[in-house]
Amino acid sequence: MNLYFIYNKMIRKIIFHLFALAAPMLFVPSLYAQNQEEEKTPEEMAMDEADRLEEMLELEPHQTFYIDSILQHDMRAMHDEMQMLQLAGTREYTAFKQVRDKWLLQIDSAYRKVLTNYQWMVYQRSLGKLSKEEMKILKEEEKARKKAAKEAAKNL
Repeated sequence: MNLYFIYNKMIRKIIFHLFALAAPMLFVPSLYAQNQEEEKTPEEMAMDEADRLEEMLELEPHQTFYIDSILQHDMRAMHDEMQMLQLAGTREYTAFKQVRDKWLLQIDSAYRKVLTNYQWMVYQRSLGKLSKEEMKILKEEEKARKKAAKEAAKNL
């Protein structure tokens, strides 16, 4: 009985160690695929963001065109500036943050010219940058829009 118990325990140890060694290899392809997805070009990121905003803000075709143009230019410029910092050997987080913040302000400034007041407020809410007063106004506008949509549906 002792020999059987020892043999069984030894087999379990071997199986456990083999599984422990093989388990990480099962996840390597998914990690590789995840890294491949994360490495998008600035143009691809701009296109994804334009699509997201088009859906979220219900943009008109001309607005979508402008938003996409803004993003294509500014995201490429931000990426190029970040690359320059990296090639120069800059390792300070604050330098990269300043570049990012500068370009995000530029993008927001350009958005403000393209979006309606309502769309701008929805966009600001998505970023968490809406004051309590603005949030109250936005909710009232959303209620009015829903009410108007119901009335229009009844009249059809």
